[in-house]
Formats: sequence, structure tokens, C-alpha cells
Amino acid sequence: MTGYRIRPASESDGPALYELWQGLRQHNATVDRRVIPAPVAESEFIVDFREVLARPRSAAFVAAVDTSLAGFIAGTIERNLPDRLPAEHATVGYLWVEERFRRQGIARALFAEVTGWARTQNGVSHFEMAVLSADDAAAGFWRSIGFTPFIERLWAPLGGAEEDA
Repeated sequence: MTGYRIRPASESDGPALYELWQGLRQHNATVDRRVIPAPVAESEFIVDFREVLARPRSAAFVAAVDTSLAGFIAGTIERNLPDRLPAEHATVGYLWVEERFRRQGIARALFAEVTGWARTQNGVSHFEMAVLSADDAAAGFWRSIGFTPFIERLWAPLGGAEEDA
């Protein structure tokens, strides 16, 4: 494989990122049937993506291989609940590497880039994020770079588990 380059995402990446993001959404829906992606047109995605790029407490990076995007990561700073310190934490909203580019260090390099950005944010000392329980590969990746379980998020239909059968 040719080498990859990690760089900040730019507005011009929008259409290619939309395609990668759709792959991530499809993957999540395949992993857990409770994940039902809402329809999002490319134009809507582009508008939201521009807003993310404009926020001072958000960052997005891409992995470029030749003229293609192999993956991306998006991070932001979120407030903790009022009864928990520190007041803020970094979170990864999305991380995706296309199948053909996996196992080459791209996900780790993307995470290293968002970590470097998070270290520049005042008052931020750690990451918190959600991972689909059914996505063993994703959970394994995050654990391999130092994440540990912290808060378990549970799910149930309003009528109870028997309605979900």
C-alpha cells in the first residue's frame, strides 16, 4: 500500500466524507438492528460538516491515500454532568477506516491526531465516548489503545424486553 497522510479535514472533503460516513452508518446498522440511520442527504451533511469545522471546540481529521480518503475521525469537547469534575472531556463522535485500508495503523494515527488536538483544549484531561456493545472489533480497538469501561449505557423498549423479541 502507498503511505497515508493524516491532515485536518476541509470543506472540500465534504462529498467524500459523506460517502465514508454512510459506510460507518451502514456498518453500525448491521452490527445492531436497533441502530436505524435517519435519511440524511449529502447537502444536509455538508451543511452540518461546515458547522463542525467552524466550531472552536470540535475537530475533524482525514487519512488520505493518494487521491482517496481512507478514513476520518471527528472529536469534540463536551461538558460533564454538573456533579462530576473535571467540567469537560473530549469525545470521539466518529472514527471510520475503509475496510481495504484497515490494519495499517490508520485508526491509531487518526486517534493520535485528535488526541493532540484535545491536549490543546483548556481543562480537558480525558476522553469519554460511546461504542456499540455489539461491535466487538471497535471495542477491541478502543481497549487496545487504553480505553476502559466507565459508564454502561443500557437500552430497553418502552414496553419492556418482551416487546423487543
